[in-house]
Amino acid sequence: MQVMANGTAVRLARTTIAKRLINFVLSNRSQKQATRLLLTSALCLCAAHSAAQSSAFAATRPPVPNATLPTFTKDVQEVNLVLTVTNWLGHFVKDLNETDIRILDNNQPAERITYFQTQTNLPLRVGIVIDASASVTYRFKFEQRSASAFLKRVLRPGSDSALLVSFNEQAQLVHATTDNYKLLSGSMTSLKPGGETAVYDAVAFGCNELAKLHDGNPARRTLILITDGEDNHSRLNLEQAVESALRAETIVYVLSTNPAYSTDLGEMGDTYMKRLAEATGGRLLRADTEDDFGRAFAKIGRELRNQYAIAYKPPLGRPDGLFHRLIVLGPKRLRMYHRVGYFASK
Repeated sequence: MQVMANGTAVRLARTTIAKRLINFVLSNRSQKQATRLLLTSALCLCAAHSAAQSSAFAATRPPVPNATLPTFTKDVQEVNLVLTVTNWLGHFVKDLNETDIRILDNNQPAERITYFQTQTNLPLRVGIVIDASASVTYRFKFEQRSASAFLKRVLRPGSDSALLVSFNEQAQLVHATTDNYKLLSGSMTSLKPGGETAVYDAVAFGCNELAKLHDGNPARRTLILITDGEDNHSRLNLEQAVESALRAETIVYVLSTNPAYSTDLGEMGDTYMKRLAEATGGRLLRADTEDDFGRAFAKIGRELRNQYAIAYKPPLGRPDGLFHRLIVLGPKRLRMYHRVGYFASK
């Protein structure tokens, strides 16, 4: 009985630590406060600031072997990472190689990079999660048209696939995974807005649906959330929504339907949605008109085709069951978009 009690205590402690680390990522604490959190949680954590990137990257790096296809065995754990890199103008940087970056896993250098592919053609697994609550009624039609146009442009039959989720106070799977954009578009036209808004529950629901897709080969999971972010009915909170995305290895892009002159409530929704997106390696994009929707979807489409697919062996050989903070260092003045960490499940 004592052994069972100890095991339960350990699991609870690990869950508490993971939640505290995610809370840190979603907050704006100083580096000094981060150090205190490190001491109390017995985990390594460092702040990902641009200035620190350039100085740390200048340090001597061990040679990196040529990229090979990632392997997944019981003896060797590999961590997958999708990376988007832009310059100070926001243009995609497409010519980096594995010697140009350095990965820190809980502030420890990765043992080695095992796979590195630029402008990746890895299959896409896309979840369209569309807000069908009453608060988006007047924008709903062009949300549907823009999402349909995006799927038509991005999905490659036989390689990529997508699913459709709608939500108000409850999330529902409108159409299961398919590579046929016409089926998804047809299902989209049947949706009618109304009801309350449970954004965080819908994010977790969509990520769980994507996680059910078991690919024999590496693939990228992306969730595109269309909403005003004004949650008033979720059982889950922001922290739990982020955790769901990280566990499902899913990048979240948020298309905010709030206008630029939005109210305090709209600004609060955008603030939370920005934290959600950036914690997973995605972005918040403004989309309150039909033209804005078209531009936002086009930008996501370009980004999905200009990402780096990376796999690396972490410094600790065996998974410890804890949340690991990730930092990617690169050349000066470049911005790296990636998920803030992962759960090293045993």
